Amino acid sequence: MNLSYYFPLPRTTNFGDYVIHHAVERLLARFVPPPAARWDIESGVLPGTNADCLLIPGITHLTAGERPALEQLGELPLPAYCLSGCVWQRMPDPGFLIRTRVLRWRKHPAPDMRVARAFRVPIGARDPFTHDLLQRAGIESFYTGCATLLLPADGVEDDGYVLFSLGRGRVREQTQAARSRARERPVIGICHEIGDEERYRAAGWELPLVNWRGDVELYLSYFKRAGVVVTGRLHGALPALAYGKRVFYFGTRDTRTSLLDDLGVTIHDWSALPGAMTHASNAFNRALTGHFTTNWQCLLQRIIADSRTAGRGLRPVPAKETQTSTPCVHA
Repeated sequence: MNLSYYFPLPRTTNFGDYVIHHAVERLLARFVPPPAARWDIESGVLPGTNADCLLIPGITHLTAGERPALEQLGELPLPAYCLSGCVWQRMPDPGFLIRTRVLRWRKHPAPDMRVARAFRVPIGARDPFTHDLLQRAGIESFYTGCATLLLPADGVEDDGYVLFSLGRGRVREQTQAARSRARERPVIGICHEIGDEERYRAAGWELPLVNWRGDVELYLSYFKRAGVVVTGRLHGALPALAYGKRVFYFGTRDTRTSLLDDLGVTIHDWSALPGAMTHASNAFNRALTGHFTTNWQCLLQRIIADSRTAGRGLRPVPAKETQTSTPCVHA
């Protein structure tokens, strides 16, 4: 009997979510059959009982309040698994070291774990912060990273342009920095959210600007053919790393970007934008992506075994289509 599972229908204002869905589906295809059906996670309607389980790709799906439908998982008549989720919040206050004591000026609120506890274990964690948080809460977790890092690098070229992957804030500063880069080499901007094109055009962006056209392969092709990627978005940096591009990441630092810390990618301040071309690098901890592949395989094997135990008759794809089993890496 084939593995039958629901997979979410991507519907979002953040184009990085489409990239994640695409990357997860590419990865799942190496281990299990295609989804039997899709679930519109934004509809507010729970999926039926026509599949054996529900597989959630990740994104910020462990953050309470981000996807209200997921807070109803306890009402589902089938198990739900999170493949690569994260708990999104500001980084904890590091405090000040005074002699042998660390003083903290504010207490960081305890994360709301009700969504994480609604999923069947083990849970795939996208970043080390979430993985450690789950482990401390007594919730079994595999550190799976982001499937975007495991995108195949077919069709990668270098057309010499700088891809300016637009961050959320400081629109005028980014527009000015891109204009400065364009005096030296071609610059193409790429939007990451609905409304980006209008915001940046209003700020004076006159360079080529790519928007979402409903085709994830077309969208990713701009990363594949760039010479350098300058980005203020996590899902501008991750596909660029997967394709071996030189990357300059600036701006946002929160629990999601703890993944970049593990990868050894420098998180630059906005003020460093003028030196982006000098400091862009394709050096990162590539060995970690091997651990992620192993942990994805281990997580899916556990899901299949769990479903077999529950009598749902799940099976993996034939052995020739899977990778050789290797020890799982939890940290």
